[in-house]
Amino acid sequence: MDKPAVAAIVVNWNQKELLVEAVQSLLNSDWGNLVVLVVDNGSQDGSFNEITRRFPSVKLLGNDSNLGFAAGNNQGIQWALRAGVEYLFFLNNDATIESDTITRLVAEIERNSKYAAVAPYIFYTQPKDMIWFGGGEVKLWRGRIAHRHLREKFRASDHQPTVTDYLTGCCFLARTSAMVAANGFDVGYVFYSEDVDLCLRLRSAGWLLGVTPEAKVYHRVSASAMGAWSPFKAYHRARSSMILFRRFARWWEWPTLIVGSLIAAMIITAKLVVEGKSDTASALWSGAISGILDGEIPDRFQLRKR
Repeated sequence: MDKPAVAAIVVNWNQKELLVEAVQSLLNSDWGNLVVLVVDNGSQDGSFNEITRRFPSVKLLGNDSNLGFAAGNNQGIQWALRAGVEYLFFLNNDATIESDTITRLVAEIERNSKYAAVAPYIFYTQPKDMIWFGGGEVKLWRGRIAHRHLREKFRASDHQPTVTDYLTGCCFLARTSAMVAANGFDVGYVFYSEDVDLCLRLRSAGWLLGVTPEAKVYHRVSASAMGAWSPFKAYHRARSSMILFRRFARWWEWPTLIVGSLIAAMIITAKLVVEGKSDTASALWSGAISGILDGEIPDRFQLRKR
């Protein structure tokens, strides 16, 4: 029987060197029926021309400006739908896969017809045996959205395929039909939390989400967001988290959600101030307020102007 078609979608903005690594790893995949699509969000570093020159088999969609992660991936979903692709494989431009990653993910999603999507275990680029994502948990009543097994050293005997609350947008394989029915990613977030929002909507529609340690991906964490705690990242993480809470938290979850979020924000703020990152701390609170009030995003945090 022929292998089902998989479209690998990589959204890029001004990360030419990382993008080349990501695309090369995809082209090294042992999954035969694979098409690679790069959606370039108006890069000014020659990313589009570099991929055209080095990888003529790769499909390219070019935008005039930075439309963001959600909109870029939605363009990829629509392209794949027209191409009649059965599965979508989403990969950050700062991540690379092993040759059998897609093969193992397809095997996992086909093992359980209730899965809308499955994710690999995602590891730091260095050290490669340290877990960045081994599944995720969402506890809105606590204001908690977190990776499982974060920074744990990986031992295969301690892990097995399992159901998870959400999948990180860094990398996952999804049924095209499920993504289309869910209307893709919500562009209202601009940056961060689009993946959690999508997963909560898929679960509300009756789907399950899976994660398997048998498939592996390596992530250069935060390389595409200018550092682990840049003001840009802090602003958008806080803003998007507040939007997510507003949309999905039930009335009885709000008292503990508010307390939990405030405590977490104060702890993070204190750490940032001690580390001399007052500008990042200020950005975090500005983002949270913007998310609560649905305020305008300041120019310095606009994607299109970066």
